[in-house]
Amino acid sequence: MKLSGNPWKCDCDALKMLRFVVDNSNNITDRDQLKCHEKNIELSMLMVKSDVCTNRSYFKFLSGLLFGLVVMILIYFYFKKSILLWLYERNLCHRWITRSEPNADIDLKIDGFLAFSHVDLQLVAEYVEKLERGARQYRLCFYQRDWLIGESIPACILSSIKDSKRVIILMTNNFINSSWGLFEFRTAIKATSMDRDKRLIVILYPDVDLDRLDFELKLYMKYNTYLRRDDPQFWRKLMFAMPHKPIHCTQAAITECPAIEETQA
Repeated sequence: MKLSGNPWKCDCDALKMLRFVVDNSNNITDRDQLKCHEKNIELSMLMVKSDVCTNRSYFKFLSGLLFGLVVMILIYFYFKKSILLWLYERNLCHRWITRSEPNADIDLKIDGFLAFSHVDLQLVAEYVEKLERGARQYRLCFYQRDWLIGESIPACILSSIKDSKRVIILMTNNFINSSWGLFEFRTAIKATSMDRDKRLIVILYPDVDLDRLDFELKLYMKYNTYLRRDDPQFWRKLMFAMPHKPIHCTQAAITECPAIEETQA
């Protein structure tokens, strides 16, 4: 049997025919003259699937790689916050997952200024415990402890906000009813809008009626993110929003540090 002279098409669509010819080559008298029309390769040299399906295999490889990359990107953005928190708590990839803090320790000596109503003084204790005495040892400022007696309240508020990297507002109904509290809120909004080295962290407590805020402050709450005190991940998110500082822990393994375990609770 002679089959030479035919324009043999060597691709995946003709794979079965090509295998049949190769497997029965002993019955073809001009088998050495059978060549692929496009590749000018003898059919007897085609021994495996990859010889004729090179382009398709490459396409499948690229398609699989692209699909896997898309899936990984979607997973990352869906779990982005959780991933960043997990890495930050373990001091992993610190340079890439955090916004660089400026060399502002000279001018901004305070990590966080706590703004709250004097009626809510009892709320401050947990922030001192978690932030100042925690693994990252933040330096806080609040008026009952750090303001000089006899200084004017507006001057103290302006000075505290000016010297702080973060302004932390404990948004309760008592705070909304406080004229000094609202003054701190407005001053913090203005300061953080003019200085990118500062950030405003609003912590919204349960059952707060935001409708009691004036139009300007209500607008801010509507178009800016804030933390909810009843969020199960509250402490983890607050730590991540604070200035990013190294962990002060004597244990070799970070996961053994009690302060870190407390923030994850």
